[in-house]
Amino acid sequence: MSPSNWESRLEAARKARKETMGEGGALATSRDLPLPENVTWHRVNVVTPLLEGWKIVTGILAFFTVQNLDDFVRAYRFIREHGFSLGDQFGYYILGLIALLLLWAVLGLLSWWRRAYAVDADGVYLRSGILSRKLRTARLPRIQSVDVVHPLLGRILGMGQLTVEVAGGRDSRVIIGFLRTRELRVLRDRILDLAAGQAEVPASDTAGDAVGRSRPAGGAAGLGEASAAAGESAHPTPAGTTAGSLRRSSSLRASSFQEHPLYDVDAGVLIGSLLRSPMIYTLVLTVICVPVMLVLLIVVDNMTGGEALAIVSSYGTIVLALATIVWTHFNSAWNFQASATPSGIRMRYGLTAETSRTLPPGRVHGVGLTQPILWRGKDWWKVDVTVAGREDRPQDGQTREAGNLLLPVGTRDTALRALWLVVPDLGVPDPDTLLVQALTGQDDDGVGDPQAPAGSAERGFVRVSRRGRVFHPLTWRRAAIVLTDTCVIIRHGRWRRQVSVIPYERIQSLNVQRGPLDRRLSLASLRFDMVAREVPTSIPNLEAADAKALAAQISQQALRRSSAEQLDRWFARAVIATQAAGPSAR
Repeated sequence: MSPSNWESRLEAARKARKETMGEGGALATSRDLPLPENVTWHRVNVVTPLLEGWKIVTGILAFFTVQNLDDFVRAYRFIREHGFSLGDQFGYYILGLIALLLLWAVLGLLSWWRRAYAVDADGVYLRSGILSRKLRTARLPRIQSVDVVHPLLGRILGMGQLTVEVAGGRDSRVIIGFLRTRELRVLRDRILDLAAGQAEVPASDTAGDAVGRSRPAGGAAGLGEASAAAGESAHPTPAGTTAGSLRRSSSLRASSFQEHPLYDVDAGVLIGSLLRSPMIYTLVLTVICVPVMLVLLIVVDNMTGGEALAIVSSYGTIVLALATIVWTHFNSAWNFQASATPSGIRMRYGLTAETSRTLPPGRVHGVGLTQPILWRGKDWWKVDVTVAGREDRPQDGQTREAGNLLLPVGTRDTALRALWLVVPDLGVPDPDTLLVQALTGQDDDGVGDPQAPAGSAERGFVRVSRRGRVFHPLTWRRAAIVLTDTCVIIRHGRWRRQVSVIPYERIQSLNVQRGPLDRRLSLASLRFDMVAREVPTSIPNLEAADAKALAAQISQQALRRSSAEQLDRWFARAVIATQAAGPSAR
């Protein structure tokens, strides 16, 4: 921000303070919210109260209808025999219903009138409330992702909501809507452009092409090299690249670029992954076994109809819960598509409720790759990311698990491509070999000189102690940790393989934990504190000396990487990657 802008803001702040101060310096009371100045407020669509409250109204009407069903039936028969009259009991019900609907409509209009949003170079604002007024603010530097959500009814009417996820505590997001789809896209692009510093690039450059390049076989080169070159070039800017070349009058903003497709999830692969999941087998066995068990109980124990009905209802609840879990996985991963834009990775998914999520790569705190045992034959993997601030939204069918998916299911090459999008540099000379050792290695795979210091390149993977294997009889063969120049990699799981990739600068804190048995056996567990727990962040039963050495090295690396990091440079890195790729990327 230029000095003149700072001076104008300071002057405005002094003026506002003088206006709010009474005689003698006492702070004058105000009944209005302290709204930001010099912003244009826009109201959401007038049908927003209807789209937000139709479920509640429908539920209340259904409840009262069921509770008074007998009265409605009698009133209906009376009307058929004697005709309709407002003096009848049924007439009073109708008048009461009309009054409730009118009251709800008036409150909805008042709520719509008080709800408005605004965007400026500092943040996103949303004001709402009739009696209790609220002002929600999402500061641009703290924005983690921007989602465009179309619930089922909203898709029918061509409307949706914009969800701005912010790094913060519970319920820290800002939800704007409902708006028309075109308005949502314009608003999303404007927020992303402002979050990127309103950086602009020449129209001849196509950043998506550079971001989308990757090597077909291993995935370690191509995309990784371009992104790594961008990260290395962030400080300083390469020769020949000036601020003026990024802000030309004939240039385009970040949102003006076409999306570059990266990968998608085929419907056959998605269905095949669900058929190979333990949840579907549990559901099938439950559906088959319940009728057989009921028949046996009725025949052998002479069970009454009421007892059989109670058992059926109990098992029906279990079947419904399992079916809901399977449906949620299918619904949230349907038509999953990932594209590259200068604003970040844009993902679209959903069958009933469609979501378009834009995730800046610099906001990812950790990456997890998972492979259940039934996926090994196809070599399928799932990729999760850890992002601050994301929460469940059951009312829109949006779960935290679905919101943190970078790839629901895909081949190893696709999974590695997704990994390189957010972690372009693993900090080792041969990343392909390191990833093979992490994904499928066990025992001494990737283990170097056991006499070398823990965390050094010569030591490689550090495994759990022999004395600690008794505490993890099934997983000790794979459990190991390795430190690189840029991140921590942890491999876990014997039957369900898991690999965590955690950049040093994303670790909030780390703990070396030792219980009574650990102290007796000279063992220790290393645990990282993160913004969320989507990926495994701990390694147990290490040698105590190794755990302390690893903790000391991680602390030093985290301090060094954090001091060199600039989160507001992610768009500039995308521009530099495009220029480094040259004409071959276009």
